[in-house]
Amino acid sequence: MGIFRTVLMNAAGVQKEEPKKGSYEWKREHMTPEQLARTADNKEKYTGIPAIPVDIGYHGGKNVGGAQQTGVMSNAASNPGVILGMGLTTAALLGMFKSSFVGDKLGAQKMMQYRIMAQFFTVTALVAGVTIFGATYEDEEHAQK
Repeated sequence: MGIFRTVLMNAAGVQKEEPKKGSYEWKREHMTPEQLARTADNKEKYTGIPAIPVDIGYHGGKNVGGAQQTGVMSNAASNPGVILGMGLTTAALLGMFKSSFVGDKLGAQKMMQYRIMAQFFTVTALVAGVTIFGATYEDEEHAQK
């Protein structure tokens, strides 16, 4: 048990609870001296943290189950129109802020209109990307049959 937890539990008036039967702590209390010596030698090798399989942890190139590798760059490459639209929207917002701070009401109004156009472009690119993906997607299981 950690020092902080021990102090906190003592301050709260809670007595140390017995480890559950079959747990790591319970097994350590009931080991023979020979078993304890072996465990002390292998302490770094056998921790309480489960090992990550090599094919998953180090990208072994095997097709394993679970979530697919995703990332911002791979998603951006699949639909660059959305990234372009987000950039245009951000530029229009920054221009709107600049015009507002300077006091140019007509410029701020124009930038608000540009922002709406850029957002329309972004949503259109997003919907088009989803539509194209849906039309070209082939399930690997059905393709093999």
